[in-house]
Amino acid sequence: MKALGTYQIKKFSKIRQALSEFYEISKNQTSMVGLVELDVNKARKRIGVLEKEIGVRLSFTGWLIKCIGQAVTENKEVHAYRLKKDRIIIFDNVHVNIMIERTTQSGKRIPINYVINSANKKSVLEITNEIREVQNKMVDDENQIVEGTPESYLKLFSLVPKRIRKWIIRKKMKDTMFVIKNAGTVGITALGMFGKNIAGWAIPFPSNTLNVAVGGIKRKPVMIEGKLEEHDILNLSIQIDHNIVDGAPATRFVSKLVELMENAYGL
Repeated sequence: MKALGTYQIKKFSKIRQALSEFYEISKNQTSMVGLVELDVNKARKRIGVLEKEIGVRLSFTGWLIKCIGQAVTENKEVHAYRLKKDRIIIFDNVHVNIMIERTTQSGKRIPINYVINSANKKSVLEITNEIREVQNKMVDDENQIVEGTPESYLKLFSLVPKRIRKWIIRKKMKDTMFVIKNAGTVGITALGMFGKNIAGWAIPFPSNTLNVAVGGIKRKPVMIEGKLEEHDILNLSIQIDHNIVDGAPATRFVSKLVELMENAYGL
């Protein structure tokens, strides 16, 4: 082993054990995936103006959540869920699931699964404040899956044999109301929350009926009224469960989302 150089052996956390089994079960979803480039130049400028006016640093992710909430409100089929064999449930309110990093007392960063409920009914500032509140809340050095998950649940879960754990996960995933309460109706992965200046696309994991992965922003030349201008272009990946949503409503949702974002909706 000396020839391999120095190395570390760390404990594989209980949260990663549980999530890895959840991912194994969820990966078979039949998905439609779209890669979209959006011109967010107008929105970023507007955010800069608003921040000076109100004296608060607005969350770009918070604004994105606002736009997604409105686009889903106008195309509700994209966040529908199976309720029974011959039933689906479609919520009026859009509940957005995001990962938010928080710092423990020892300085360790822990990702917390958090649901912003009724995001379509909240302003960009309200969503920003909610995200900041979660980010700034100190947590213990124990792992958590979602906000408020007791460590005792994870310890008990890790003691159960894997085949039983998977049976529990499958059973819970069939409980639509449990899934929505803990994972929302829409999932968002925002790379910008964890690292700056990351270009490219990210493919979202199919945890919800609708999943959005926010990639990087790059300056690119755009033709405006016959002249080339440099604009901020956002890479966005959209994944939708084709078992529940047809291509037409999925396309209408993407079209509406692009329209809202490129026109700085909510700002």
